[in-house]
Amino acid sequence: MPPPSLPELDAPPPGQVLVACAECDQLMYCPVRSNQGIPRCPACGATQQASRPFDPATPLAIAMAALILAIPANIYPQLTFSLLGQPNYYTLIGGAQHLLDSGFWWVGLLVLIGTVAAPLGLLLLILLVCLAWFSRAPTRILARLLKWYHHLTSWVMLDVYLLSVIVSVVKLKDLGDFEFSLGFYCFVLLLLSLSAAMITFNQERFWDLLEERNRARD
Repeated sequence: MPPPSLPELDAPPPGQVLVACAECDQLMYCPVRSNQGIPRCPACGATQQASRPFDPATPLAIAMAALILAIPANIYPQLTFSLLGQPNYYTLIGGAQHLLDSGFWWVGLLVLIGTVAAPLGLLLLILLVCLAWFSRAPTRILARLLKWYHHLTSWVMLDVYLLSVIVSVVKLKDLGDFEFSLGFYCFVLLLLSLSAAMITFNQERFWDLLEERNRARD
C-alpha cells in the first residue's frame, strides 16, 4: 500500500511569503513589507520577524569595514607580556604557529581556522553574496554561496579566543606586566563588526528574496 502523500500547499497570496514560526515551526503566511503589520503565529502567538525591512547594502558595508579591520588585527601584536624585563609579543597567527611548532597540530589548526580562516571566509562570503545579488547573478550561484555561509558560521570562534585572552590576563597578571597593543583593539572591533554583519545579513531573508526574484522571473 503506497504511503499517503503530503498535502500540497497553495501558492502564497500576493505580497506574502510562506515561513515557519521561529518558536514552534508552524507554517504561516507573512507579509513581505513591514508596513503591512507585524504578524503573529496562529499556534503560539510568537511575533515573527520575516517582514522586517532588509537591505543587502548594510551587511555589505559592514563586511567591507570588518575586512579592513582584519588586516591590523592579524598583523599587529595583540598584547605584550613582560616577564623579568623580557617582553613577549603575541599575534593571532603567531599563537597558532606556536602551537604547531610545539607539536599540538590539531589544536593549532583549530585555532588557525576558528580565529583567522573562518572569520575571513565568512566576511568574504557576505561580500560575495551581496555583490552577486546587486549584479543579479544566477540563482544557483547565490544559493551555493548561501549554503557555504551556513556551514561556515559554526567554525567562527573569535569570541572563544577573546575569552581565552581575558582568562590568561587574569591568571598571569601577578607574574608580569601586560600591555594591550593596537592589534587587540582592532581585534575587538573586528569581533563587533563580524557580529553586526552576521546579524544584518539575515540569510533566511535572503532566501525569501531569492524566491521572490524567481517568481518575478517566472
